[in-house]
Amino acid sequence: MNPLITPQQMRAMEQRYFTETGTPSIDLMEVAARSLNAAIARQYGPGKTVYFACGPGGNGGDGYACARLYAKAGGKCALFPAAPAKTPDAIANRDRALAMGIPELSCDADVPAPDIWVDALYGTGLSRGPQGPAADLIRRMNADRLHGAKVVAVDIPSGLNGLTGAAFEPCVKADLTVTFQFEKTGHALADGLDVCGAIEVADIGIPDAFHPGNMAALVDRADVLSALPPKPRNAHKGMNGHLLVVAGSVGMAGAAALCAKAALRSGAGLVTVACPLSIVPVVQALAPCAMALPLPEKEGAIAPGAVDVLRCALAGKHAVACGCGLSRRAAPEVLKLLLECGLPALFDADGLNLIAEDPALKALLRPHHLVTPHPGEAARLLGRRVADPLADALALNGLGCQALLKGATTVIPVNGTPWLSASGSAGMAKGGSGDVLTGLTGGLMAQYAAAPLTGVPLAICAAVASELHGRAGELAAAKVGVRGMCASDLVDALPEALKEYE
Repeated sequence: MNPLITPQQMRAMEQRYFTETGTPSIDLMEVAARSLNAAIARQYGPGKTVYFACGPGGNGGDGYACARLYAKAGGKCALFPAAPAKTPDAIANRDRALAMGIPELSCDADVPAPDIWVDALYGTGLSRGPQGPAADLIRRMNADRLHGAKVVAVDIPSGLNGLTGAAFEPCVKADLTVTFQFEKTGHALADGLDVCGAIEVADIGIPDAFHPGNMAALVDRADVLSALPPKPRNAHKGMNGHLLVVAGSVGMAGAAALCAKAALRSGAGLVTVACPLSIVPVVQALAPCAMALPLPEKEGAIAPGAVDVLRCALAGKHAVACGCGLSRRAAPEVLKLLLECGLPALFDADGLNLIAEDPALKALLRPHHLVTPHPGEAARLLGRRVADPLADALALNGLGCQALLKGATTVIPVNGTPWLSASGSAGMAKGGSGDVLTGLTGGLMAQYAAAPLTGVPLAICAAVASELHGRAGELAAAKVGVRGMCASDLVDALPEALKEYE
């Protein structure tokens, strides 16, 4: 796991370190500035023309200190304050930089673009859009970047929310972000994926004893390797799990088929698709390796009469995945049966919408259930607006179930700690990608349930599935490009993604 820290945790950790060790904060600022200076020199070389856009607080202090160090090594530097330095450390480092003869210019000074801009305007605690001279400097940095200047952000690009990764207007677009001690949650969420550039984490020397014990974590290769279900040579299909997919409606048979194909690609031994009778031929043509169970239908969706058929079909199954292409016309009685059947069950798409509309169904959610909403579906489940992926995923967990909150970075609470899966590509922003994730996750759930001695919790299963789903998206994009990519390309890329972990 790669730890991620929130801005609040970072501030508390630093304050505790200063208080308990007696270390002056300006000493830690000097360590950060040395790390920043070393990263700039290593990445772009010495002797460049570097402009430092400095804010009034600690982030600006880092910039002033780095300017002094870079100039001392022979670089040509200039300072562009967005506002007068106001914290003691920032004031002291500004004075040191000016004492070296580094010029201080106004934000609208008519000077040529530099080789490098250092964005030291705002740190991770920003909660609103930059205004005034700071906004002007951000726009200037972004404009110069378009003409070849490099932009290095100190800790986080100014204008980016350090907690949620939401970008305010304007926001710096960096080529390199040098962050301190730990990567921040905002780097790995939402717009953080687009504006940070390469991220370098500099250890500024805060001992392990001061590190928070409940930090979020970024899923990595080792997590996937350690959690994939075993595949003994002496195996048969029954040992690899049987997934029941309850999905589809007239006009959305493809969603059920994508789900089934992804489940089979996950390694599940058997997949049965329970769907309206009229779409069975379509599903079987699209997913011939899956079985199909015809269900009574009404207006093209699963009817209440399907409950008895499904009750019998649950025998011998290891897990359930419900919702892909289901439509809101599907009978709520079907959801009630699946919620009460006792099997590990995943609910997605209109399965979630039907649960959100019925408090009695929502009250049936249990720890062996997994909900996989996108933000709109999450808002309906929670009955409120969603804006903070970490808090929102934990709130979904609070409904009594396991949760996977979709996004460019997926958030999965594991024992109260947010795990983040940031693999993927822009080509996945297409209809059907969620159906592939449902099938992949459901297939893994069935395999884990068929081999219970593996002891992998449902939430970790979801995190592994998300990481594999994203990796398949990366491989598909490399093959066909992000613009022309479709959800079926994700299914085709799953074997290669899984092979990387064998």
